[in-house]
Amino acid sequence: MMMVERIEINLLPAEYRVHRRNFHLEREVVYPLIALVLTCLGLMFWSVNIENTKGICENEIKALDQEIAINRPIHEEIKKLRSDQILIGEKIRALERISVNREKWVRLMEELSSRLPEYTWLISIKEENSSPPVIHIEGRTYSFPEVANYMSQLKESEYVNSVDLSRIEQIDSQSRLFSFHISCEVNPDAKLSVYSEVASQIPGGNTP
Repeated sequence: MMMVERIEINLLPAEYRVHRRNFHLEREVVYPLIALVLTCLGLMFWSVNIENTKGICENEIKALDQEIAINRPIHEEIKKLRSDQILIGEKIRALERISVNREKWVRLMEELSSRLPEYTWLISIKEENSSPPVIHIEGRTYSFPEVANYMSQLKESEYVNSVDLSRIEQIDSQSRLFSFHISCEVNPDAKLSVYSEVASQIPGGNTP
């Protein structure tokens, strides 16, 4: 059997014919489009990487929080031990200051009492918390000039830098009793050992 080939002929005029057009993109459109797609993919991977890193950091933070919670009692104990150490150190220094101040006050009292003139006595001695230290002396006397003599005697002491008369007044007109207040700036650099050597040479003298 013979096969007959079918041939189609378009008899329409050229202006009425429908032409098939091939789809074609210019390079000016293709390259930016490819760049945009690659950029979107890069941003997507970067976002995923950030989320993964964030998750890892959050897990590490949780692990550290748990470790801190476990070690918190030890940390509190260390803080308490350090606080106790500081407190004990302060107590030791306070005891050392008390020991030094006791010796200082013994020497000062010896100086203040040994230089008192006749008919004169002391009522109170107070130390002012200052640098250099200052002591305030209140006394009584029946002889007005002896106050000036007492101040001169104190100025000669190696434990006193300066002496000032704060106030003097007569408190009993019949017995001519005077009250006086003296301020003495104590020499913080005075060597106690020097006084001890001098006191040991005095007959009957001893050192506390």
